[in-house]
Amino acid sequence: MDIAGLDPAVVAAVERETSELLSRLIQIDTSNPPGNETAVAELMDRWFREAGLQGEIVGEPADRRSFVLRLEGQRPGPSLLLLAHEDVVPANAADWQVPPFSGLIKDGYVWGRGAVDVKNLVAAHAVAVKRLAAAGAPFAGSVTYACTADEEEGTVGGARWLVEHRPDLMRCDYVINEGGGHFLEHAAGRIYLVESGEKGTAQFRLVVHGEAGHASVPLRHGNAVLAAARVVEALVAHELPVVVDESSRELVELLVSDRDLRARLRDPAAARGALADLAACDPRLADMIEPLYGFAFSPTIVQSNSVAVNVYPTRVELSVDCRMLAGHDEDEVEAEVRAALAGVEAEWDLEWIGVIRGNASPYPTPLSDAIRTVLQRYVPDAELANSHSVGFTDSNWFRAAYPGIVAYNFAPHIVESYDDVTSRYHNVDERILVRDLAFQALFAERVALEVLQ
Repeated sequence: MDIAGLDPAVVAAVERETSELLSRLIQIDTSNPPGNETAVAELMDRWFREAGLQGEIVGEPADRRSFVLRLEGQRPGPSLLLLAHEDVVPANAADWQVPPFSGLIKDGYVWGRGAVDVKNLVAAHAVAVKRLAAAGAPFAGSVTYACTADEEEGTVGGARWLVEHRPDLMRCDYVINEGGGHFLEHAAGRIYLVESGEKGTAQFRLVVHGEAGHASVPLRHGNAVLAAARVVEALVAHELPVVVDESSRELVELLVSDRDLRARLRDPAAARGALADLAACDPRLADMIEPLYGFAFSPTIVQSNSVAVNVYPTRVELSVDCRMLAGHDEDEVEAEVRAALAGVEAEWDLEWIGVIRGNASPYPTPLSDAIRTVLQRYVPDAELANSHSVGFTDSNWFRAAYPGIVAYNFAPHIVESYDDVTSRYHNVDERILVRDLAFQALFAERVALEVLQ
């Protein structure tokens, strides 16, 4: 399909440049762990130098560095950061149709690990900045390009290191990052999701204690495995409190057509039942809204200290991934764990694995206005729906480090929808349509010009 208002020759040229660059990026295996992101930083440094632009390879350790480049505009003004990460999750080649690090371009797609998460933006943002520079940087303020290490695990360096150690490079007024930008077809037109915040993580370990003994006596008390099973059942069955805030409001108002159901979904006392009714008629939408209604407990790993199959363990460890909305903390999570396990026949202790509090930027703002203006220029029936990411992105580090910053997750697709794209994240046969990749580059360029007037 043609993109309304854009010269097909320009679109074709951007398609070639973004797809070729993305292919080269995918061919660098930056599976995290171990990462090896410096190789991407070096590629981007060479790529920009060939265009007459100079940035900086920065960060530590030496094999896990980032690349940052700042393009100054023609007059003073605000600053915009175009952000994406260099690392990817691992891929098992045996499960893929094509080698996951081939960067193969075929059937109108670029294939490979990172094609939508998120080397596509490493490439698209780079082409956008190069085009802005070639046009003479006709904007106020500055545009910063950054591709950063270690987003998938977030334990070594990357964006968190940069905001702490190099605020001279990273401090800005606006951030556009991965996530969001997926559209859902609706009776009134396309609804594009823009993420103005994200849930935090409060991951914990429940250590269930028992008595050692011979497994040939199954009725004896003290089997920590059975106690751990009761703990899992109680956590899953526990009805967590409903939180109805701004993170879900526009999704409900724009996408739920039944007026009574909309009202019930916005009422904390009725929301659980309303979600069940929504799931019966629109399970996809219910799956999108439900995580925005508060805490979520997901047991993921169970381990015991038994070394033999015929020995009861004295210790079983149950790891739980918990997500919490912006404004909530680990004390509230622990209170819910204790409420869930009250009365459960088990002796247990709670140990924190890691806590990152969620945060959010104001909405609406000049940045969301610019996103809407540019989007509707090319997709006239489009509307934005504000939401929060239920996962984690590096936007969190910027909001925490620089109060007052506006960081949104938005990387729009114009051809393939929410259902097409989101199923490929961390999955086999990851790929992006070349037309969507080009649109992301052109969109970033136009948003920069719109917000930096």
